[in-house]
Amino acid sequence: MYHLALAVPPEDDHLEDKLDAAASLPDAEGSVRVTVVHVHDGDAAVEEVPGVARALDALRTAGVEATALGVEADPTEGLLSAVDDLAADAVCIGGRHRSPAGKLQLTPGAQRVLLRAEVPVVVAGDPGSREPRV
Repeated sequence: MYHLALAVPPEDDHLEDKLDAAASLPDAEGSVRVTVVHVHDGDAAVEEVPGVARALDALRTAGVEATALGVEADPTEGLLSAVDDLAADAVCIGGRHRSPAGKLQLTPGAQRVLLRAEVPVVVAGDPGSREPRV
């Protein structure tokens, strides 16, 4: 079974994009397991975080096995540590809506994940942002 770690921060403008990416993996319903990773500073139980609850519900509705993991740490370090501890096959993070030249720029956290993750990183974002500007 393919194991995907899906990062869900407290405020997540790209949750739907990440959920679409996870659900569109080949044979997602039978061959993909997703761990929704929420790095926090001691807030509510992880399943009660609105974005996490929404992700779990959407994945389960799509027939994808999904669990949640809360990690108390720096967001980037916590995510990378969780990916290692879970022995995930890949990690999914959110991208940003940017101009074509701006796509070369990432948030510092996303850049650190891309550079330091020992597994493939899926950067999910707004498909409309890939449209060429005329």
